[in-house]
Amino acid sequence: MALRGFLVAAAGMILAALPAQAESMIGVWKGVGLQVHPDGWQETWDIRITIRADITSRIEYPSLGCKGELKEISRKSDAIEFEEHIASGAGLCEDRGRLLVTVRDGRMSFFWWKPGTSMDASAVLHRDLATS
Repeated sequence: MALRGFLVAAAGMILAALPAQAESMIGVWKGVGLQVHPDGWQETWDIRITIRADITSRIEYPSLGCKGELKEISRKSDAIEFEEHIASGAGLCEDRGRLLVTVRDGRMSFFWWKPGTSMDASAVLHRDLATS
């Protein structure tokens, strides 16, 4: 029980240190991403992102079979920027993309880009209520 109490207290301290808006980003979010290529061709795919107060945030693209970790680069009161590291399914998904997420009115804006390229994608995600 002592360890459990310590973990609860530590989690409370982490959450207390986060700005209120950043705290509202914590949780599981899902939706459909859209990528428009320079020639106008469009593609969509499912996104599931898990944002945590600690450093264990994750991303999945279920329809592509890709999963990865998100390394936090910066956190502000209204946005978190991540570098994406695809751990499985890397042949179908670009590794080392950047991701900027913000939350407003219960919706997460998701913008992804690959530095040094013209690749980008976006989405509006909603909380995954099945995991809440």
